Amino acid sequence: MKQLPDILTSATFWASIGTLWAAAGAWFTYVATALDSRRKTYEDVSNLILGVEVELELVSEWARGGEEDQGYLRATRGQLIREHPDWFNPSRSIFTFDAPNLNRLTSSLHVKSMATVIRPLFRLSYSIRRLFDYLDKYQTVAMSDITLYQAVLEKFAPKTSPLDVFASLPPENIVTPPPWKIEWERKERAYINLIFMMNESIHQFLIGGADSSDELCLYKAYRSAKGALQTFKGLLRREPLPVWYWALHLVAGWLALDGLWQVLRWYELWPRA
Repeated sequence: MKQLPDILTSATFWASIGTLWAAAGAWFTYVATALDSRRKTYEDVSNLILGVEVELELVSEWARGGEEDQGYLRATRGQLIREHPDWFNPSRSIFTFDAPNLNRLTSSLHVKSMATVIRPLFRLSYSIRRLFDYLDKYQTVAMSDITLYQAVLEKFAPKTSPLDVFASLPPENIVTPPPWKIEWERKERAYINLIFMMNESIHQFLIGGADSSDELCLYKAYRSAKGALQTFKGLLRREPLPVWYWALHLVAGWLALDGLWQVLRWYELWPRA
């Protein structure tokens, strides 16, 4: 029978074995935590991208996002008056939308992970906010004088025959008289001209088109953000562990095996040299 060593020797031996295995275990636990953190970051960023993509689909309707669409190209005021007589009408509905992922992007925990795309997305968020702030001003001006608003709407109302009621004309066949064929009072004319100029600013400058000189117009900001996001998404990968981790893997593995080898020798299950 093997003679048992004294207590001090045993305590020292098992303490050294515990130290070896604890060091190896601590390293592999840290690696597992790092891998899980990288996996979670990848999933969170992927989900954030998905949310932004959904919002970009909505933005595209405002930014004239079709592949061949040139947006609102620059034109003289005379051309705009002929092409967009509806811009004089204060009842022209303009709806806004919410883009929470774009608005909160810079405060996200994953800003660093999205560093290459954060700037164009922030510029798009700014373009949207700038447009909507102006739309608030537009609505305030349009509704500032209800009596004037109602008087203008009555003159813009389509002039139809009583027989048209029975014909049930679809909306696209109902013709609204162009503003230059309506007799306006001086106050009314000033009002609709202001409404037109505000619509001009909205479409020509804030939304803009391919020939716009403002890179922050919605047309260009949208395309810049969309292109950057597509590139980022195509390159998105789960962050790998640093190469130098492999050196510590070898050290930790050696510590674990060395501890096992020492235990086998302790119990004489491994032949001594």
